[in-house]
Amino acid sequence: TRVYRIFEDGQIPLSNNSLEGEIRLTTLIRKNCLFAKSKRGAEANAIYYTLVATAKVNKLNIYKYFKYLFDRLPNQKSSDIEALLPWAEEVQQVCHE
Repeated sequence: TRVYRIFEDGQIPLSNNSLEGEIRLTTLIRKNCLFAKSKRGAEANAIYYTLVATAKVNKLNIYKYFKYLFDRLPNQKSSDIEALLPWAEEVQQVCHE
């Protein structure tokens, strides 16, 4: 049976803890979004979690990145918003882990 494959192949991990850790954030997001009281609240959740996930993919320190955003967004012109995205060169220099 398939259960005994772990004894045949030493590369197969004995637990799925690493995979469960990877999907945990997605599960928490889905659970937390159930309690958004409005469409705007759900959209705000989606934006926040998208920024966090994108920052992680770009190997940014999440705290530094959000501080960077909050320091600059009030004075930012809408045409310069591209400079605040996680892959922008200055953001990478300032907020990299």
